[in-house]
Amino acid sequence: LPIYNQEYILRYTNKRIGEELPHIFAIADNAYHFMSREMKNQCVVITGESGAGKTESTKLILQFLAHVSGQHSWIEQQILDTNPILETFGNARTGRNDNSSRFGKYIDVHFDRSGHIQGAKIEQYLLEKSRIVNQLKGERNYHIFYRLLAGMSKTELAKLQLVKDPRQYDYLTKGDTVDIGVSDMKDDEEFKVCRGSMKVCQFSDDDLWNCWEIVACVMHLGNIQFGETEKSNM
Repeated sequence: LPIYNQEYILRYTNKRIGEELPHIFAIADNAYHFMSREMKNQCVVITGESGAGKTESTKLILQFLAHVSGQHSWIEQQILDTNPILETFGNARTGRNDNSSRFGKYIDVHFDRSGHIQGAKIEQYLLEKSRIVNQLKGERNYHIFYRLLAGMSKTELAKLQLVKDPRQYDYLTKGDTVDIGVSDMKDDEEFKVCRGSMKVCQFSDDDLWNCWEIVACVMHLGNIQFGETEKSNM
């Protein structure tokens, strides 16, 4: 539904709760203007079961705050571009949601006294580490593994000693599926978005390659097989 576009941002800006129909932009606007008037910190708690829309709600609130702060600066763009990075490394397909966050996050957005965004700090916690080595049937590992294979060129993959087919890696097939599901997301396109966002957030080329090497190492480790041997000490 087209209810989260620029028209709706303007519609809910500088409005009291109840003047318009219920909307997440109304919550964001109320928090922002209460902070500006009272000069007190505000907190928006986004909670719900898997698939309820927590990740999307977080993005919409950040989008609204970036608009009403009025600067449209590089800092605001960097804050918005953290989302594709966090989703790629911390989200996965589950039985209920094709883009489920498997971690919690606390985002501090810092404003000056004029209401302009000056920076942000993101803390993550409770990352589902077990998903790396095992997934339930019908679920995938974290997006980054599939997106890296789909989005990298054959030359880049060769440097990491990887192949395109995710079915060749044990850690990526525990859930008996490598598909994203019914979502309209495409792994190759999402990898390009993530890589672009990392550049916006000032990851150097060396930083990027170090990240890809770590991801590749995890996939290679999953393919190591151990065998038993009998050794006589007599």
